[in-house]
Amino acid sequence: MNNEFEKLQGLWQQNRKDIENSPLDLDKAIADINTKKRFSTKFHYGNIIVLSLLVVMLIAFFYFLAPVQEILSRIGVGLMIGGIVVRILIEAISVSKAKKIDMVDNAIKNTEDTIAFHDYRKRIHGPVTIVIIILYSIGFYMISPEFSKYFDTWQMILMDVSYIFIAIILIFFIRKSVIKEMKTLSEIIELKKEMIKEEV
Repeated sequence: MNNEFEKLQGLWQQNRKDIENSPLDLDKAIADINTKKRFSTKFHYGNIIVLSLLVVMLIAFFYFLAPVQEILSRIGVGLMIGGIVVRILIEAISVSKAKKIDMVDNAIKNTEDTIAFHDYRKRIHGPVTIVIIILYSIGFYMISPEFSKYFDTWQMILMDVSYIFIAIILIFFIRKSVIKEMKTLSEIIELKKEMIKEEV
């Protein structure tokens, strides 16, 4: 990360002569940064709300409609709900980390913080999310043996295959949101870079 920041600083120093020192531009940059920060925070809160509703629905489903009895199935339900709860906690930590970043004062230090936050979110969207999806999927299929006692074979095949298609569709939409969030964070870094040029 330090190398990335040093490269950014080098580029900023090299190109600073091309930018006019204009208070109007600085005010616009600050406004843009704050707008993008609000979008990013809303994204985290949106994830928390959606995932919390999913946890409530899963708990209600497995408590009222399909109370599983076998240990394997209960472990599967635990993996499904546990993975989502971990993701909710990660989003709450992300909100906390984002709020600690002052978007305006001490731009060089805060650009470092924003780059660190960007890297953190990349890790969350990469290996952490993949592990959570895998655990959720394992949990889902661990319930299948018990469900097969109550459903016909064709119904089980339909349920198991449809899970794959639903997962693919959800992954597509999640990926689209992640790309948008990463773009917003990159834009915040670029705007802060412009502010540093103005300050120097």
